[in-house]
Parts: sequence; C-alpha cells; structure tokens
Amino acid sequence: MKALRRNLSLMLAVRYLNPLRTMFSIITLICLGGVALGVMVLIVVLSVMEGLQKEMETRGLAFTPHFIITGHDGLNPRTLTEDDTHWPELRDKISALPGVVSVYPQLENEAFAQGNNARMTVHFTTLEPHNRPQLDALLPMLKEGTFDFGDGLNQECVISATTAQMLGLSLGDQLHLTPVGSIDEIAAVYSMIQAPLQTHEDPAFLDSLRNTFAQAETTPTGERVPAATLRALMQRIESFDTAKLRLSERDALYAFYDEARDHLGLPFTAEEKQRWLTRATELAELDRDREDGKAVKSITEMVMPMDLEVVGIYQAPENMPGPHIYLPLPIAQDIVGYGSNGKNEIMGLCVRSVDPNQTAALEARIRTLLPNLNTPSESYPSGLYWQVIPWTKSYEQWYHLIANERTMMSFVLSIISLIASFCIMAVMFTMSMQRKREIAVLQALGATPAKIMGIFTWQGIIIGLGGAILGVGLALLVLHYRLEIQAAMAAMDMDPFPMEAHGITLPAAFTPGTFARQALQAFLMVTIASVIPAFFISRQDPSKALRSN
Repeated sequence: MKALRRNLSLMLAVRYLNPLRTMFSIITLICLGGVALGVMVLIVVLSVMEGLQKEMETRGLAFTPHFIITGHDGLNPRTLTEDDTHWPELRDKISALPGVVSVYPQLENEAFAQGNNARMTVHFTTLEPHNRPQLDALLPMLKEGTFDFGDGLNQECVISATTAQMLGLSLGDQLHLTPVGSIDEIAAVYSMIQAPLQTHEDPAFLDSLRNTFAQAETTPTGERVPAATLRALMQRIESFDTAKLRLSERDALYAFYDEARDHLGLPFTAEEKQRWLTRATELAELDRDREDGKAVKSITEMVMPMDLEVVGIYQAPENMPGPHIYLPLPIAQDIVGYGSNGKNEIMGLCVRSVDPNQTAALEARIRTLLPNLNTPSESYPSGLYWQVIPWTKSYEQWYHLIANERTMMSFVLSIISLIASFCIMAVMFTMSMQRKREIAVLQALGATPAKIMGIFTWQGIIIGLGGAILGVGLALLVLHYRLEIQAAMAAMDMDPFPMEAHGITLPAAFTPGTFARQALQAFLMVTIASVIPAFFISRQDPSKALRSN
C-alpha cells in the first residue's frame, strides 16, 4: 500500500480494477479472460502443430537419409562402381566424420510384387547387413519379426504393414518379386518381334554391303575402299532404330560400323575382306523365326523374378509412408543386375547425421572427402561428378509446407489477440469517458498528462500481464490433458485434430520460446491498446470537462 500511495497513477489504476467497486470491473475481468483465452489458444495450437512437425520429421527421417551422395556424368545419374569410386572405403571415411551416425549404400527400384491374394507395384530399398546404425533408426517401427538379414545372402525381406495387408502376407510367407525394368525389357522384345528383320527391309543396303569392294583400289597391303563409300555405309547404319534390331542384326551392324570407321583411308587385308563378305552373307541369310526365338529366350536371362521370405513387418507412419519392401543389399543387386560382371555397383551413399537440421557444415566436410573423378575412364566416359543432396532439398516442398502452415496458423490465430486488444481499447475509451469529471478534478489539482496517461497505461499493463500469465497456465493445463480433451470432443464428433490420417497420437511440443513469445505478444498488444485512449483523455480541457454533464 505504501508503494501504491507513492505512485498515484498505479494506485488509481488498481482501484479502478478492483472487482468490488463498480460495474466496470466486471468488464475488466471479461477483457482479462479474453486475453487469457487468446494466449491459450495460440499456444495450444502452435504447440500441437510444432509437435506434429517434429513427430513427422522423426518418423519420416527414420527411413529417409539426411544426405544422399550420388554421381552423374554431367547430364544423367551414374551408378557408383567399387573399382572406380572405391565406395566401401569412401563410406568408411565419411563414417569417421564428427556428427555422422551411419553411412550405407543406396539401391532402390520399382518392382511387381505377388502375394497370397493380390499383386501390386512396390518400391523397394536396401539394408546393408551388419550396419547396426542403419538398423537402429528402423527398429522402433518394427511390428513383427526382425530387420536382421544375417549375412545378407538369403532371399529374405521386410515389408510394411500396409503392403502385408494388401498382399495378404504374414511372417514366413513367400513374396514373388519381379523388377519393373525387366517388364520394360519384355515389352521391348515383344514390340521388336512384331516387325520383320530391319536389315531385310532394305535390300539395297544388303547389296551395298556385299558390293563394298567393287570399287576398291588394290594396294600392296590390301584393298582400299573409297572413304565416301564407307561413310555412306556408316550413315545408313546410324539410321537404323536399334530398339527394333534383333541381336544378331545389332552385333553385325556394330561390327560393320567399327570396321568402316577404322578403315577410312586404310586398306583392308585379304582376311579382313573375307570376314566382311562372310558377315554380309550371314546377315542376308538370317532367319526371322530363329532370331525371334533367340529374342524370346533372352527374356529368361533379363527377367530375374525372385521368391523372398517375409522375415519382418514394420509400421510406417501413414502420412509419410516408407518403402514397401526392405531387401539385403546383395539380393537387391542381383534383382536389378548391379552385381553382374563382378562389379559391386550401387546408386549412391546415404548418410545419417546427429542433427538433421544442421546440414551445411557437414555437407562441406563430406565434399572434401569425395575423390576427383572428372577425368574420363572406361566406366565413366564423360567423367563422374558428385552430388550431395540434403534431405531438406529432397523434401523441400513438404518441409516448406509444414513451416508455412505453422506461420499461417500463427498469423490467423494472432487475429484473436488483435480483436481482444480492440475490445480493451473500446473499454478504456468507455471508462475514460465515464471518469471524465474525475480526471478533470485530478488535472485541476495539478496532475500532469503523464500521470493521467499512467492511470490507463497501468490498467493495460495489469490486464495484459495477468491475461498472459493466466493464458500460459491454461495452455499448460490444456496441453497436459490434451488426449482426454480430444477423446471427449471426438465422442461428440468435434475432433479438431483427427489422428487417423497421421497414425499417431496427438503430439505437443513444450517449447519455452513459443510460450514466452505468445505471452509477450499479447501483453504488448494490450498495453498499446490502453495507451491510445489514455493519450486522448490526458489532453482534455479540465474546465470544459467539469462544466459538461
């Protein structure tokens, strides 16, 4: 009380806000409740949105690498071969970087899956056997069975719960998998055998092959065919559609093309001439039925369907579904043909870090370890150029969608605080008009405009501070009992956050910064709303105010 007496403005503000004195105190309490409810709604909704975003990131990043390291030739992506890129050694070097949790090969593709009662197109990716850090991120989602593939040489797989339900599979069942790429090759072969032999459709071309040496010049070392004749043959060979050529046709034309290019200006020896003429005769005598039979037979070599035993079922979040199927790396390489010819090939390297939201510094360190393979080689005729893609770029649209949704939600809900501020401003104007004569008496007794403004400013500060504190307390209470409140609202068909689409319970993030920011925002808006009417009333003429009714 002594402190209040020393501050006239604060003392009068407290007396005006005393709920036992006048009707205006009831209105003040309503404004206090409005501020508290506005702060509570803002904090609750933003905390739930932030919790949902973190939950989505946690679940989504369980099977999404934080970085993907791939190679390209300047235009198209290229696989990484062990002989040229030494990716196992590169994987070990990146694993040793501070902040890196795990590094594992990337190999994924589409395939047709046949289960007990259905078939569907699936997306599969790989697990590297014995790579425990890669498995640790997936274990929390394991529903049945195991992620352990042992040495990775057994034909086993782990499928998502949704895929298991659609295909009618359970642990121990067999899944028949056929790569999509093989189906494309089947379609190409079928399309090819519907047409006649391409070279036989052009008898003039076959005659030109047999008559290549008709105008040849005899030299001591052999016969020199005019360069114009060879170039014309090369151009005609280039005009053929390679997708429609039978295998024997393609091999023969490639051989003719190479020999013609190598003998521009150079003579053919007797042996080379005889080989040319023999190949031309064989090409003219190709049997279509026999060549079609070879093409159909080659399908059994291209298509590599595989029966896989289901050893595990995992539950992916419904809003960010992961791969349909996980395969051990060696099995996946066999399916897509990346282990052929003794080459250990992968699509890229996946990196998981300690903090997925801090990618710039780690990306720079990763780039320093990547070897320079720009020089053309047998595997990479145009050289190999590296790409390091962070997950925020791969999922950039989704990431910005969630962030923008939170921003827009904050903006829209801030209107609640703004409306409360306008209401408080209206109350202050009304109170100032009702106490116009009292204020005039204070001015006549020597109260300065600053003292008069202080009365209403203190009222705004008290309402704003009290409403903000009460709003934070209510928000903590609502967030603590959010599941019970949601269940009660769902029972009345009024659930504002249905979680069926997310496959998770209602999350919430208790972030002190969010609580403090919304409380401070409400406090400032209410205080400013109180200062504006105080400014006008403090400038009134006391003599006119005392004479007015």
